[in-house]
Amino acid sequence: MTQVAIKKCNEYNLDLIYENITKSIDLINITNKPLIKENDKVFIKLNLVGPFEKEKGITTHPVFLKAVIKYVKKYTNNITVGDNPAVRDQIFTMKKTGIYDVIEEEKVKILDQKNIKTITYSNYKVYNKFDITSEMVDCDVLINLPKLKTHSLAYMTCAQKNFFGTIYGLNKSAWHVKASNPLEFGEAINDLYGAILEQMKDKIIIHICDGIIGLEGEGPSSAGITKKANIMLTSFDAVSLDRIACEVTKLNQEKLFITNIASERKIGEGDINNIEILGDSLADFNDLSFLEPKDSLSNFGLRILKIKPLRNILLEHPVIDESKCIKCGQCEKICPPKTMLIKRKDGTVSFPKLKPINCIRCWCCAEVCPQNAITKSKRPILGRILF
Repeated sequence: MTQVAIKKCNEYNLDLIYENITKSIDLINITNKPLIKENDKVFIKLNLVGPFEKEKGITTHPVFLKAVIKYVKKYTNNITVGDNPAVRDQIFTMKKTGIYDVIEEEKVKILDQKNIKTITYSNYKVYNKFDITSEMVDCDVLINLPKLKTHSLAYMTCAQKNFFGTIYGLNKSAWHVKASNPLEFGEAINDLYGAILEQMKDKIIIHICDGIIGLEGEGPSSAGITKKANIMLTSFDAVSLDRIACEVTKLNQEKLFITNIASERKIGEGDINNIEILGDSLADFNDLSFLEPKDSLSNFGLRILKIKPLRNILLEHPVIDESKCIKCGQCEKICPPKTMLIKRKDGTVSFPKLKPINCIRCWCCAEVCPQNAITKSKRPILGRILF
């Protein structure tokens, strides 16, 4: 049986978060021995999807990070912090989110993104090799700091999905081309998580989810709706944490396909009957619920979409709101199949244009858009009938 600690936390108060982190780790640490030893190398994995204000609930909150660093410094000062934003520079993103100020104050190291290593997974289904940023796993303790968010492609993004950030920058877009339907992408995320677990089999991984302010609806970025959830979740098992996160937000477990795949493959524990909840109870969050992504699909729908030609007649596609678009080009840059295009001629720049027939519906464009200028079209009639 795995453990997930739940704690109520109503604000980004340093002392309160620090106290909750300490209590939560004590609850799940059944060995009663310190998890972090003197001079251990600790890596703190952020969620830095883009340069968004901390109040939006999209990225790791700087006060939350500061509390985690304060906890780690009881044992060691050998701390590295970072993430791999999809299209923007890591330092630029840190400065925009307020993370950089904490790093300067605490005098911790910043991830060197260019050091890459290949890790493998012996029980893979789709991919067995992954080129990831080496410092993230070349450590004694890895602390994963996901945000509690919905996700237009993955339905929900939390602890497991946050490891997609181990892949450097635009290399993520190549994944969406290789695994171009949701179920295949879910298998690939599980192959990656399995590879990380194998790489760190004798090390410690702690997942601490910040749900004080999260995101609902069309997450995980600017299209989502900021949601004050007042919750923190902590576990050694990303799969268990995500399953409880789904339960506490009243989302549909049947649509949580990445977690369901993990449970089926025994990569983690996704059966709620085999997960021990510690600290506060689910009943303490009876009033909490998250709006799910629009037109999210059941397992039946996900299986149908393995047939590529059906996507254009069954699914919605990205639409550009020209009243919000600033022609920054981030959507064009990230688009895996290169079907989102901007024309540049004689010093003028067009609004992005999409060829829906080539779109794989990964929603990367919406994820990186700083203006929430990319929305979903209406689902075609046949898709509405079928799904």
